[in-house]
This record gives sequence, C-alpha cells and structure tokens, in this order.
Amino acid sequence: MNLFNWKVKNMKFLNERNKKIAFYVLQLAVVLLILYFILTKAILFFAPFLTALIITYIIEKPVRLMQKRFKFPRGVASAVSLFVFIILAGGLIGFLFYKVFMEVWELARSSSNFQQIILRLKEWADLGGSWYASLPAEVVNAIESNLEGIISKAANAVTQGINNLLNVMINILTSLPQALLYTVITLVGAFFISRDREKISRFVYSQIPNDWAYKVKSVKDDVLDAMIGYIKALLTLVTISFFEVLIGYTILDVRYSFFLAILTAIADLLPVLGPGTVLIPGSIFHLINGNYFLSAGFLILYILVTVVRQLLEPRIVGENIGIHPLVTLLFIYLGYRVFGIVGLILGPVFAVLLKSFQKSGILPPWKSA
Repeated sequence: MNLFNWKVKNMKFLNERNKKIAFYVLQLAVVLLILYFILTKAILFFAPFLTALIITYIIEKPVRLMQKRFKFPRGVASAVSLFVFIILAGGLIGFLFYKVFMEVWELARSSSNFQQIILRLKEWADLGGSWYASLPAEVVNAIESNLEGIISKAANAVTQGINNLLNVMINILTSLPQALLYTVITLVGAFFISRDREKISRFVYSQIPNDWAYKVKSVKDDVLDAMIGYIKALLTLVTISFFEVLIGYTILDVRYSFFLAILTAIADLLPVLGPGTVLIPGSIFHLINGNYFLSAGFLILYILVTVVRQLLEPRIVGENIGIHPLVTLLFIYLGYRVFGIVGLILGPVFAVLLKSFQKSGILPPWKSA
C-alpha cells in the first residue's frame, strides 16, 4: 500500500513538473514566433519610423546637453541636433557613394584586364596539356572542355558582378524620388519623436496595464541599449577592418583601393568566408597575372584581418550588448543558419530580447550554478 501511494505521489510530481516544462516551452515558442514576425515582416512596413527612432536615440545626448547648458527649448535643441546629424551623416554617405561609384565605373571600363587573365589561364591550361595528353582522346576532350567552361564562367561571373554593382548604384541614383520621400519621412519623424519624447512615452505607457508597464519599460530600455550597442560594435569592427585593408592596399599600391577596402570590410561580416571573399580571389588574380608580390601581400593581409577579427568580435559585440561572448557567437551562427546574411544582426537581437524577457519576469530566468 505504501509503495502504491509513493507511485501516485511521484506521478503527480512528474505531472506538475511536466506541466511547468510544457508551459515554459510554449511560452518561449510564442515569444520567438512573435519576435520572428516583428523582425522579418512588420519591420519592413515601419522601417522609416524605426530609423527615426534610432536617429532620435543618437541625438538624445546633444539635445539634453543644449537644454541643460544653453537653456534651449526641447524643440530647438532637437532641430539643431538633427540638422548637425544630417550634415555629418549626409556628407559621409555622399562622399562614400561618390568615391565608390567612380572607382566601380573605372573598374567596369577596364575589362581588358580580365581578358588578359583569361588568356593567361588558357595558356596555363595548354601548358598543362602534356600531363594528360597520354590519356584517351575522349578524356582529354572532356578535361579541355571543362577547363574552358570553368575559365569562361569565372570570367563572366566577375564581369557580371561588377556590372551588376554598377547598375545597382545607377538605380539608386534613378530612384532618388522614392529615397527622398523615405528620407523626409524619417527625418520629420525623428524631429517629432525627439521633440515630444516625454509626451509620446507617457501616452504609450498609459495604454499598458500597470502590472505590465515596468516589464515593458525594462524590455524597451534593454533592447534599445543593446541594439545601439550592437550597431556600434558592428560599425567598430567594420571600421577596423576597413582601415586595416585600406592601409594594406595603399602599401601594396593596389588600384581601386577605396572600393576594395569597403568591399573587404563588408565581406568581413560574413561567417566562414569573411575577408577571404575578396582577398583570396585577389591573391589568385595577381598570381595568375604574374605579380607574386601582390599575391603574397593579399594572403598576408587576409591572415592579419582574420586574426584581428576573431580576437575582437566576441569581446566587442559581447561588451556592447551585455551578453557573454560565447552566447553572442552562438546566436550569430544560429541567426545566419536560420535567416541567412540578415541573421548576423537578427541572431544577437534574439539573444538580447530573451535576456530582457527573463530580466523583466516575462520568461523564467536560467538557474544559477
């Protein structure tokens, strides 16, 4: 009888425990689905206002400084800070676009260089013909056909990629009316959000039940701080990579150094391949062209940038979003696997949101060791 009672009690305990686990898993799944919808679908419709919110966060410190030191009204301080931001950001974007556009245009015009590379590859293939000349005729024909196909496809892919990039930049210029509308909505939204920050905040929190107000505020503060920190971390890493390769390209006297430096810095965000997306093909390109100094220089630059990136990324990103570097690395990888390139940003965002939900009590926290 005692054994029977013990089994009944134990089954009740397991049932209660299973209920808690099931509820926690269900709760986590609902939160992840909501976050997935927000970050992949809804964000596209509210992109100008989200951009405005980020701009407001950036200019908040100068606005408060002008209010406190110069006694400016909130509206005037917001307008002045936003104007300075437009001048600085607009000037930087304009300079980068002009510099890249001119170098890409020049690169697209110098297609004769690629023809020389194709001829050099074909010469190498002909020289290597003696290696397989003794094979049956069908095999020799298949090898030569495949080699020519690979060379032609590689050359066409490079040329097509450059032309596509040039077309994208031209399309940006031709779509200026739409970009102008987006910019105007973003900047006007940023001004009103900055000017009426307190009013908007009070209105939003007045619509939320009192027992949820603190949780929402906690999540909002954590997410905003982490998002700005993460963007700052990415910009820091990209800037470091940019100056590393720009200095390297300048020392090596590489043409189109500015465009290639930007391309390499952006490619550095890609997992696995990283800067090798640009530097390894560049090294092969110069090797084929007979420039062994540049070929070795590109390889050394690739090793340098990769080592610096691996040392700095987990630390910089982890410190800026307040998450352990290993967890940051895990979510960067998971985000990439689930969402592709965009997941490099969305992965850490999920990590920040989960941590914030646990901190505010929406989700149960992990047990401490």
